[in-house]
Amino acid sequence: MQSVTEKQIEQLAAEIPKSVGAQIVFFRNKQKLSQSRLAEMVGKDRQYIYKIEKGKVTPNITTLSIIAKALNISLSTLFAEVKI
Repeated sequence: MQSVTEKQIEQLAAEIPKSVGAQIVFFRNKQKLSQSRLAEMVGKDRQYIYKIEKGKVTPNITTLSIIAKALNISLSTLFAEVKI
């Protein structure tokens, strides 16, 4: 079993939200949805969706599940391109 170093934790904390955000942008654009429309669909405001997409906030797993459902994709699909 390998320990995760503090440096690795910091790197993951910086990179993963950006990768997840990029995936949300990809699938939102694929469905031709605006940030405002996606925000309406998931019960959040557009600014919050913007912050998620830019990796400025880290949404909880429930919020990510709701976003995935609104985008008609699975969580595994949302995370498929996210590398750790």
